[in-house]
Amino acid sequence: MNDMWLQETLRVLPAVLWMFFGMGIPYGLALLPRRDWQYWVRVVAVGMLAGSTLLTAWMFILGTIGSLRGEAWLRLDSVLIGSVVIALIGCGLAFWRSRQAYTETENINPQPFALDEKALIFVVIVALLVRWVVTSFWTFTAYDALWVYGYQARLWFTDGFISPDVGYYPQFLQLQYTFMQLVFDGISDHAARAVVPFLHLGSILAVYVLGQMLVNRRTGIIAATIWTLYPHVAQWAYVGDLEIPLTMSFTLSCTFFLKAWLTEERNYRRQYALIAGLCFGVAMWTKPTAGAFVWGVVLLVVADFIRLRPNLLTPVSRHEWWQRFEIAVITGLACLPLGAVWYVRNIAFGHPPLVLPNESWLTLATRSGDLLSWMVLALIASSVYVVISRKARNGWWFLPLGLTLIALGAIPSSPLIIRWFPAFTEAARVDPPFSYIRLYEWMLIITGTGFMLWHLWQYVERKLPYVTRVELWAYLLVLPYFVTWFYSYSYHARLVFAITPILLLPTAIAIAHLLSNQQVRNWALSKRILWTGLLVICGLPLTTITYTGVAPEDDWLWNTNRYPDDVSKYRVHNPGVTMVAERLIGWQNETGKSPIVVAPGEQRLHFFLFNAEIINDTIPTQFDEIEGATHFLYGTQARWRYEDDEGIPAKENQIVSGLGRDDIIEEVMTFGDGTFRYALYELFLEKRYVDPLEIIGQPNDENEVIIGDFVRYWGDNPGNNQLLGNRLFMPMLWEVLEPADKDYQLKLSLYHQPTETIYRDWIFEIGAYDSGYYRSTLWQSGEFIWDMPTFLLEDADDIPLGGGYKLIMNLIDRETGAHVSMMIDGEPVELGYVVKTDFFVGNE
Repeated sequence: MNDMWLQETLRVLPAVLWMFFGMGIPYGLALLPRRDWQYWVRVVAVGMLAGSTLLTAWMFILGTIGSLRGEAWLRLDSVLIGSVVIALIGCGLAFWRSRQAYTETENINPQPFALDEKALIFVVIVALLVRWVVTSFWTFTAYDALWVYGYQARLWFTDGFISPDVGYYPQFLQLQYTFMQLVFDGISDHAARAVVPFLHLGSILAVYVLGQMLVNRRTGIIAATIWTLYPHVAQWAYVGDLEIPLTMSFTLSCTFFLKAWLTEERNYRRQYALIAGLCFGVAMWTKPTAGAFVWGVVLLVVADFIRLRPNLLTPVSRHEWWQRFEIAVITGLACLPLGAVWYVRNIAFGHPPLVLPNESWLTLATRSGDLLSWMVLALIASSVYVVISRKARNGWWFLPLGLTLIALGAIPSSPLIIRWFPAFTEAARVDPPFSYIRLYEWMLIITGTGFMLWHLWQYVERKLPYVTRVELWAYLLVLPYFVTWFYSYSYHARLVFAITPILLLPTAIAIAHLLSNQQVRNWALSKRILWTGLLVICGLPLTTITYTGVAPEDDWLWNTNRYPDDVSKYRVHNPGVTMVAERLIGWQNETGKSPIVVAPGEQRLHFFLFNAEIINDTIPTQFDEIEGATHFLYGTQARWRYEDDEGIPAKENQIVSGLGRDDIIEEVMTFGDGTFRYALYELFLEKRYVDPLEIIGQPNDENEVIIGDFVRYWGDNPGNNQLLGNRLFMPMLWEVLEPADKDYQLKLSLYHQPTETIYRDWIFEIGAYDSGYYRSTLWQSGEFIWDMPTFLLEDADDIPLGGGYKLIMNLIDRETGAHVSMMIDGEPVELGYVVKTDFFVGNE
């Protein structure tokens, strides 16, 4: 049934609500200062993160104990009992917090919502509803979701514990997927993915809290709307990848850290630093790249030391710097219990503490000028605000001049420019990689930025206003993360999601100040309606990006025949690996055996066959290394691994060179879509050493043909030796006596007996296929090699038609063309061995 996706999603919805709100809200109240309870969005945001974190932490404890004991401790009853106990403790802490009196010291912004704020909230809600439908309908589709999160969740559900063999990526997201499948009591992508829209909601609330807590409510609404409608976010909101939940925890950690950094109240400063540390621990429990936050904190501490250094001899300055240092220490200590647990566990189980991406990925970083777009947008928005609101007319020309210099420095390295004007790019930029910003372009960008900042500085008070300090400290905090991403991981925009809310914050601040709440509410009704309508008209199309971008056709939701089952959905985004999985599942059903697949680098296959043995973390180059496997998958990832990791070319790789040996490696399927290529082979490696008489029966004759002391030619089965028209098929069998020292080729010569003339030679590679051949330097002693040279006996003028022809075989040195010495029944021969005699050339 096509509506199963909805049934499976709704079935686990109560569990989702329990995890995020039932467990979480009490801890949101318990963690936040009593005065912050009036900001219900702040409570919900912190609570959602707390609830999902505490549940996954409890599941991690159960899963780890289960792995040590070899028992299924990850069961629904044990998880639910623990969650109830955790929630009751949270309620107790919240009740204790409620008994504490507090004095209101913050302005809670009592102004009613402006009409445009309501419109923005409406657009965000529409976007969330659309993304909920898309997420619920579709299965896991993205590479990483199949490789890690979806696969591990299936494995944990099936085994009942966290496998000690797995050490890649912390478990914040995977264990949520596992919990949903425990509740569903079965493997279901739709049940697992029910948490994804709520994690996306959490990221939106976190961005709102960033703007509202550090500036004001209107800034928070604008920032959350920009984040929600950012096209890259729309494209990844339904995927179930780490970047959206990482944004949630990382943004909250930055928010509370900056709030602690900027507040003057000591007790609140410590509480916010504690919450910042706990949120940072969740970020590290989600993805190790969050660790760049540590360097951001260090940078702030150092910058503050430099700022106060001239006055550090005074008690006031020393006290101020020490308070900031104390914030950093509290944050660091608070993150450790959860932030370090996965990495300590990896060390205990003999894994590296963290696994970095393969170096080949780092070479794909673009380091291009378009990556600076958020900062440029912030400069433009701030400049427009200064010019309009402060009537900064003097020196206004510095702004367009600076922007022009930035554009001249950034645009030439943009991927769009490189794609649209390749000839111009190659001529102007000379050396690849063309996307890298050159030194002179950096000079233009820095100079242009200096002009714009200088103009802005003219209209900033001598003592930096609070909002400006927020922007400067926030950008310093995420600078290490941005630099790391820019130089190493800028091959995809989603990998910068964690700091995107900080990058867009100055733009939201400028817009909120340029069009303030009070100003908009003072407009005439017609103007407010016109402005609000314009926002809705511009915003609603952006809410549909998730829907229209998920599949080639837009009728996927209501056309029940388009994607009638989950397999058809997998094929949309992962056609090659899905086809491979279907073939392997079919083989398993047919034979009753579990496949053992050697698939170098292919990480997604685990998802479909999570209980099968998929060997993807080795790079075998010899047949002996894959002995016992049932299948070999030679895909794009394998090609990358062979080229990048080992540097072993195909000509020196026995497995890749031997893929044309269809007697022991039978091609099952091939697939190519421009990006990913697959060739799946079934292995019969034991046939390499089978007695040839069992294969061909009686050979052509009793002659013993030894070539070069390293190979014996056994002849072939006469029944397989066929001349069809002018096309000759010659199945040939070789026995390797000793390893060969050179690369040899097969030479077949057309010899005319009546005239004793060789009219034509054909040169063949032994074991040839489209991409290579089984070169003799890779042959192993004792193995038998089947080959099938096929060629056309052409009706050329220099070949007399008629009979009396022989076909003579030799092996030749590839480099010199010289014949290899041959012995027939112990006697040397010069002409070669006659493999076929007395046949007719031409039309009889």
